[in-house]
Amino acid sequence: MLRATLFLALMSSPALADGLFDRFSANGTFHLGYSNRTAGADAFLVGDGTARLSFGRFGFELGVYGRADALDTPHETYGAATLDIGTNGRIAVGVPRSAYDQFAVSAPESSFPSLAIDRTASTRSAATFGAMFGGWLPYGALFSFDDGDMRFAISAHHSELPGDTVIGAGAARGIGGIHLSAALEATSGDVSAKAQIMGPIGPATAGLAYYAPSIAGAPDMVEVFGSYDVTEQLAVTAIAQVPTNGGNATAGVSEKYDFSDNVGVSLGVASDAGANTVVSGFLTFAF
Repeated sequence: MLRATLFLALMSSPALADGLFDRFSANGTFHLGYSNRTAGADAFLVGDGTARLSFGRFGFELGVYGRADALDTPHETYGAATLDIGTNGRIAVGVPRSAYDQFAVSAPESSFPSLAIDRTASTRSAATFGAMFGGWLPYGALFSFDDGDMRFAISAHHSELPGDTVIGAGAARGIGGIHLSAALEATSGDVSAKAQIMGPIGPATAGLAYYAPSIAGAPDMVEVFGSYDVTEQLAVTAIAQVPTNGGNATAGVSEKYDFSDNVGVSLGVASDAGANTVVSGFLTFAF
């Protein structure tokens, strides 16, 4: 009761309340929608976001990446204390995001987000996959640098289950209208890698990525994607993921209509690596 009274007293003070919200920031996306891919799990919520409280050079972050549906909730939860170094550097300690996850992000994460969760082993960190599907609790540290044109990060995570340490690094650079991004990750003698290039081709934006998920034991995969703005609010996106071992490819087309910078609606159809055709529709909330 005393804590609640003190909290209300603090929030009733305009100066203190304004000061608190000045220190708060959040970024990410949440997708609420429907997919017929898995029977019994039609409705889904996919989220990838981080909230931050800043106090000068110090801060605290909470974040999440994952999916919730009627059958399962594979997700990774992040929580880290941070210290800003210089103008563009930051150290995060606790359960920070992996450096590997911050680069060469797979295109279906925005156009087919529920499907992309099931590609985590191929496109994201071994620490992330372990937390989502293997019961890991990866803790560690991350150093990141971002000056707008150039980003890089390095991280180390350890999980008592299964006793593995995952070390990752990545970098991204914008050169004119071209964006280059790549990352490496190592654990238990295995190394995974990925790289992506994207930029304008005429009136469209196109990209090419390569994923070599050796840690997961999954086949290498080539990803091609492109997007065309039909109007200022309507965009059409096409994606294809092709395993290099001759396995079944995934391909799809989606349309997104933006009501504002923060809210949009998407509808798409995709083949799912030889399985039945996937229909997906969802609302996106960006912040």
